[in-house]
Amino acid sequence: MRTETDPHARRVWPLTAIQLLLVTAYAQAVIAYLTTDAEFFPEQSPPEWSWPAVVVVGIGFVPALLCLAAALPRLASTRLRAERSSRLGLGVASALTVLMLVVMATPPGWELFDWYVS
Repeated sequence: MRTETDPHARRVWPLTAIQLLLVTAYAQAVIAYLTTDAEFFPEQSPPEWSWPAVVVVGIGFVPALLCLAAALPRLASTRLRAERSSRLGLGVASALTVLMLVVMATPPGWELFDWYVS
């Protein structure tokens, strides 16, 4: 059971939700890029419906890194270990965020960044 005295166990679900939101927007960016005709790259701009993806591709690594920095101590918390659902949700969201950051650092991620930011 979470208590207000344990700083690591507090605010687990907002961290999980923020990370999942970032990963979802990045996935939307990948889908928008893959469904757009690549022959017209870079002349064809991203579709209007993908504006959240533009933001995440451009500066999403900053909140992602901040969320990971806040999530790691909470994942190591002994009280959070007792709450399987909270720990599992935060762990999955953090793993997906790490995967997103790894993709961002690869050449396909750079090409995606170039398409959205150019």
